[in-house]
Amino acid sequence: MEEGNVWPTLEKLMVEHEIALVVCGTHGRGKVQKILIGSVAEEIFRQADTAVLTVGPAVKGDGRKEVELSNILFATDFGPGAEKAAAHAFSLAQEHGAHLTLFHVIESAAAYTEESVARQKEINIARMKQLVPYGSENWCKPECRVTIGNAAEEILIAACESKADLIVMGAKARHTFAGHVPLTIAYQVVTKAICPVLTVRG
Repeated sequence: MEEGNVWPTLEKLMVEHEIALVVCGTHGRGKVQKILIGSVAEEIFRQADTAVLTVGPAVKGDGRKEVELSNILFATDFGPGAEKAAAHAFSLAQEHGAHLTLFHVIESAAAYTEESVARQKEINIARMKQLVPYGSENWCKPECRVTIGNAAEEILIAACESKADLIVMGAKARHTFAGHVPLTIAYQVVTKAICPVLTVRG
């Protein structure tokens, strides 16, 4: 039990105790509430150097004592920290013998022709394959998928389709008003996903 503002207090404890993973829940506040009150969970995963596992209000608990990960969805926009996030995804897939889906969303496809969209998909699949560690085919058969649409919505749909037990994704660093920016992609996924979300700050 500590007193003080959440992030600086938590940051101090993380350093003192050499914390490697932060686990937190989130209320999933709406746009107006988020601007006014903020999201403590997002304030944490936007600033923490470690990975943050967030459990949103849509996640249903069944009281299991052991975590079983059969399907993991790794969503990437190839931003800063993509390799770091991919390393977490592959490490967890290896540890649990899980199926891993690498996923990317093209949001601006309206500007492309059908042929150009197909080419964009090929390029992005090639970029995802560059994140696959050498030798991973011995213990994991990763699947690469690219789709078109709203990033947050498509990630949530893909998580349902792949029956994901965990979503892994990057989170852009933000230090000013970290938990008050309205409805970012990471926040929407974290608060609406039916499974926990592991964010890795870029």
